[in-house]
Amino acid sequence: MPSLRLQRVRELLKREIGEVIRREFQVSDAGLITVNDVDVAGDLHSAVVFISVLGSAEQQKRGVALLERHRKRIQGLVGRAVVLK
Repeated sequence: MPSLRLQRVRELLKREIGEVIRREFQVSDAGLITVNDVDVAGDLHSAVVFISVLGSAEQQKRGVALLERHRKRIQGLVGRAVVLK
C-alpha cells in the first residue's frame, strides 16, 4: 500500500495533467482524453500516466499521437504548476 504522501502526489498529478490536457487540446481534434490513473515511483522521480481517449477510432489515433508529440510540453507545464516540498 502506497504511503499517504504518494497517494496525495498521485492525485495531484492526475488532476493537474488532466487540466493541462483540457486546456491545450480540443475535443473535436483528439476526442475526449481522460487521465485514468498515475503511478508514481517511490522516489517521486518518475511517473506513468494511464489515459483513455473516447471518440471514433480516427480520433483515438490522433489523440494518442497528439499526446506523444506534445509530451515534453505537457511535462513542462505540469512541472511548473506542481511544486513538491
